[in-house]
Amino acid sequence: MPLHPLWGHEEQRARVGRAAAAGRLPQFLLLTGPAGVGKQRFGLWVAQLLLCEKKGVEEPCGTCRGCRQVLELSHPDLHWIMPVNRPKAGEAGKQVEELEDALNETLAARRENPLYAPPGGMAGHFISTARLLQRRAVLTPAQASRKVFLIAEADRLVPQESSPEAANALLKLLEEPPADTQFVLTVTDANQLLPTIRSRAVELKLSRLSRQMVEQFLENLDPSFLPRRFGSGRSGRTG
Repeated sequence: MPLHPLWGHEEQRARVGRAAAAGRLPQFLLLTGPAGVGKQRFGLWVAQLLLCEKKGVEEPCGTCRGCRQVLELSHPDLHWIMPVNRPKAGEAGKQVEELEDALNETLAARRENPLYAPPGGMAGHFISTARLLQRRAVLTPAQASRKVFLIAEADRLVPQESSPEAANALLKLLEEPPADTQFVLTVTDANQLLPTIRSRAVELKLSRLSRQMVEQFLENLDPSFLPRRFGSGRSGRTG
């Protein structure tokens, strides 16, 4: 099932679109806002804009191969890193492999149900996440001219777990990111983010949608999905 359209946040979309078209989009973009406001979907919209095959546009065209692949969560240069349970393997390499398997399973679930559900309380970003980010960031883009990393719930990066090597590797990646790599981080409150990361990101705040817009979003959901997920109520999460 492809992603649902992005609703609202017109002002923020215009700001990002103008910056991207002019080649001035910050390499580290931090999306903040209340839970359920649509930060993940907005981050995926940014990815679609940057991976769109029509260059210099302020809105993704929605029809090219790159746009379609992002909407299907299948673009090889889109890396959506979501919190998962801690890997159980002992070796560093095995931990990264286990993490990748867990992320693939989570991404497959999102393809079936594109609405973003908050991760469980034990899910997080661990040492293996830093190693995976470092490994993928240095790779050449597979299809587009750049790679986009969308890191959900970035406040779940676990500082007390970081060994010196992992912490230094992540910090080096943030200080000297590859030129062909875009990072989009999401968090409810920027103050919850690690200071070393927050200091290198440009914050973009997303506000709550109006009641009318939320109702329009719900009415445009798949009719067979709406009763199962929301019942007869009018509340839900857009990501």
